[in-house]
Amino acid sequence: MKVAHVRGGRFQRLAIGVTVVALIIGAAPVAAAPLSADGHHGGGCGLPVTAGLHTVDVVQQGVHRPLQLWVPSGYRDREVPLMLWLHGSGTTGAQAMATVDSAGQPLFPADADEHGYAIATPTGAIPFNPAPGISGFAWNIPGVPLVGSTIYPPPGTLDDIAYIGLAIDAIASAMCIDQRRVYAAGASGGGRMASQLACDLADRITAIAPVMGVRFPHATDTPGRTVECAPSRRVPVLAIHGRLDPVNVFADDDPRIVPGSSWTYGVPEALRRWALANGCKLDTTRRETVADHVQLVTYQGCHSGADVSLYDVADGGHTVPGSAVVPSLVPIIGPTNQELNTPDAIWDFVSHFRLPNS
Repeated sequence: MKVAHVRGGRFQRLAIGVTVVALIIGAAPVAAAPLSADGHHGGGCGLPVTAGLHTVDVVQQGVHRPLQLWVPSGYRDREVPLMLWLHGSGTTGAQAMATVDSAGQPLFPADADEHGYAIATPTGAIPFNPAPGISGFAWNIPGVPLVGSTIYPPPGTLDDIAYIGLAIDAIASAMCIDQRRVYAAGASGGGRMASQLACDLADRITAIAPVMGVRFPHATDTPGRTVECAPSRRVPVLAIHGRLDPVNVFADDDPRIVPGSSWTYGVPEALRRWALANGCKLDTTRRETVADHVQLVTYQGCHSGADVSLYDVADGGHTVPGSAVVPSLVPIIGPTNQELNTPDAIWDFVSHFRLPNS
């Protein structure tokens, strides 16, 4: 079992200011040193890159779309895995990087240092300000409307699937990453985006871990809009989802599921679809209690070792388990489970997988 714990050390120098934006709990962004992809301050496995927080500029169709990159402590120009942690709707990559635990310490940079992987937090293409005090971006996910609406991105919106491919290239030019071990995780809208990357970028994304956002789109979900998920290989999937989520609800038969919206079926159906795609036995799952309120559900017999699993969080809302709690928001977004450390749980799953040799 992976449990939350207080982390200190050099993270205590980060200026943490807790804020809540678009139902995701995070922290104020911190300053980052620029890395270029041209070898001036970095350069793949050639020139040295210091550990810590950096920015990497990604240019797409002439538009500069920088991302934040955490280089783990102990990095010495050797190949390290890369984790993409994708923000929720109405937030930014900087806020995703600064997600904190109940002690105010960054969740993902601490885990990256512990396990020796790099973490990148890009930002979606669509400006999204759904309510007063909520200002950020959303992901341009093919066939998916903006959360809470039936409004689709306008024509000409930058392609976020292509952007992620460019981002991986830019990071690989700035530091030394193992391109057979590139993983995508995300919260809420970022979870939907991570799911879509497994559909459309399976040749580059090794495994995914959507938090409160697992999807496997069929063309019939939103007829005329939704694209069919057709991965080029079987992709391992770990979902993390709370049963008390009032936004992306858990159950397939929950009346809050709205046809034609960004959430047209529940978590069991999404996992069933991934299990079917990965050749798992649909009628055989293993359910293991890992904490008082958390069970790990795993499909059996998946082909090519492409596991499909779920952390079923009985007391979790529309929140990242192990992240900070704001009591005044509990009536709106539900509770935050403190038994599961999300980055540890994700890493424990994805780290077993590598892309096959080409």
